[in-house]
Amino acid sequence: MADTSTCFDLRCGFVAPGRVETCPRCGRKMRSSRAVRGYGVVMMLCGLVLLGLMGPVTYYTLPELTHPGQELADGSRFTGSGDEAEMILWLFALVLLFGLVALLTGLWQVATGRRNRWVSIGAVALGLSIFAYARWMTGWLS
Repeated sequence: MADTSTCFDLRCGFVAPGRVETCPRCGRKMRSSRAVRGYGVVMMLCGLVLLGLMGPVTYYTLPELTHPGQELADGSRFTGSGDEAEMILWLFALVLLFGLVALLTGLWQVATGRRNRWVSIGAVALGLSIFAYARWMTGWLS
């Protein structure tokens, strides 16, 4: 596969054949397809860690969160309200979605050696949304 260079500025995203150090459009640093594939592996690992950690947490807390205030067969109980349980489940879902997006983005980068600018923008927007939602939820729960 031919080596290409990609500008990592989200506003530019220029792709040039061969190894180019500086973007001819915006003047920023370019990354080789080999480097992009390396970043893709790191992104895939981050996505797998998020899915691997939050998946079981969601799975094992789901019974308590879907039945707030009720004692379950194992003696556990979520003492918050139904609204609080729903907010927590939404946060878990957003984090799981972010992990899935990271995994798929990493797969794309490894397969193509290029970064998809729109997926990257979407991932940043999703990350900021998770942060804003968590901040709002923390304030609402206290």
